[in-house]
Amino acid sequence: MLNFKLTKSTFVYTITLIISVLFITTGYRMNKLDLFQHQDVKTYKAEVLAINEITEEEIDYGYELMTSRTVRFTARLNDKNSDNSNVEAFQYIDESIEINPKEIEIGDEILIAELSSRTNIEETEWTFIEYQRINSIIKLTIIFFAMLILICRKKGINTIISLTITFLSIFMVFIPSILNGRNIYISSIVICVFIILSSLLIIHGVHKKTLCAIIGNLGGLATAGILSYVISNMLNLTGMIDQDSMFLLMINPENPLNLKAILWSGIVIGSLGAVMDISMSISSAVNELAENIENKKFNIFLKSGINIGQDSIGTMTNTLVLAYIGSSLSVVLLMVVYNNDLLHLLNLEMIIYELLQAIIGSMGLLFAIPITSLFSAYIFSK
Repeated sequence: MLNFKLTKSTFVYTITLIISVLFITTGYRMNKLDLFQHQDVKTYKAEVLAINEITEEEIDYGYELMTSRTVRFTARLNDKNSDNSNVEAFQYIDESIEINPKEIEIGDEILIAELSSRTNIEETEWTFIEYQRINSIIKLTIIFFAMLILICRKKGINTIISLTITFLSIFMVFIPSILNGRNIYISSIVICVFIILSSLLIIHGVHKKTLCAIIGNLGGLATAGILSYVISNMLNLTGMIDQDSMFLLMINPENPLNLKAILWSGIVIGSLGAVMDISMSISSAVNELAENIENKKFNIFLKSGINIGQDSIGTMTNTLVLAYIGSSLSVVLLMVVYNNDLLHLLNLEMIIYELLQAIIGSMGLLFAIPITSLFSAYIFSK
C-alpha cells in the first residue's frame, strides 16, 4: 500500500510538471511577442576601467545658476553581443535634477549605449545609462533559494519549482496574451486556476488537504472576481487610474486594451496569494486534527476550521492592506500633498482602486474560510 501511495504521488507530481511545461511553452508560442520591436537604443554591459576627465559647466536657468558635470571614462564592453573592446564614454550629471545617479568609479559595472552626440547629431558617442543591478538581485535570489532548501528540504525545492512555474506563466503566457488582445477575463481565470492547481499539487502533493485547499481557493477567488466585476460597474470605474493606463491605450490604438478588465484582473490576481495561504492553512490544520482524534465528526471539523480561519483573517487582511499601500505609497503621498480637497481625493479612481483591492481581497478571504471549512469537514469526516 505504501509503495502504491508513493507511486501515485510521484506519478501525479510528474504529470503536473509535464502539464505545466506544456502549458507555458504552448501559451508562449500562441502569444509570442516581439517585445523589443520598438526599442531604439541597445544597451550593453560594461565595466569602468579608468576615469579620463571631469569637466564642469555653469548653466543659467534664469532664476539660478546650476552646475553640470561631465565625467569621461574608459569602459570595457562585457556584453556577449559585443567584441569586449574598450570604448570611451561619458556620464552627464545635472544639478538642476534633484536626484542624480552616483558618479561612476573605477570597477563599477554599468550599462552604456551608443547615442547621437549632444554637439553633433550626425556623430555618435557612448553614454552611461544605468548601473547593473540585476546581478546583485540574482545573487540574493540564490541565497534565498539556498536558505529555503536548507530549512524546508524537499518542500523548499518544490516551492522553488512552484515559484518558477508561477513566474513563467505570468510573464510568458498571461502578459503576452493581454498584449495580443485576447480576452483578459478569460486569460485571468485560466492563469489563476493553473497557478492554484500547479502550486498546490507540486508543493503539497496528492492529498485530501490539497483537494480541500483547491476547492477553498476556487470558491474564494470566484467570490472576489464576481464582487470585483459587480462593484466596478456600480462605481462607474473606467480603469484609467494613472498615466500608465494612458500609455496602455497607446500600445494598439486600433484595438485598445480593456482597462476595466485589467483593473479587475489586478484585483483578482492580487488576492490569489492570500486566499491560497488561508485555504491551505485551514485544510492542513483540519487534516492534522483528523489524524489525531478518534471522534471524526463533521461538526467538530467544521468548528475547528472556522476557528482557525477566524484567527488567520485578521493578520491576512492586514497583509493585503499593507501590501497594497506599500506598492503604491509614492503615488498616494503625491495625491495627498497636491490635493487639498479630501472629498475629491477619496473619490479619485486611483484611490478607489487601492481600496477595492484591499476590501475585495479581504472578502475573498472571508468566503474562502467557510468554503474550505465545509469541504474539509465533509472530506475528513468520511
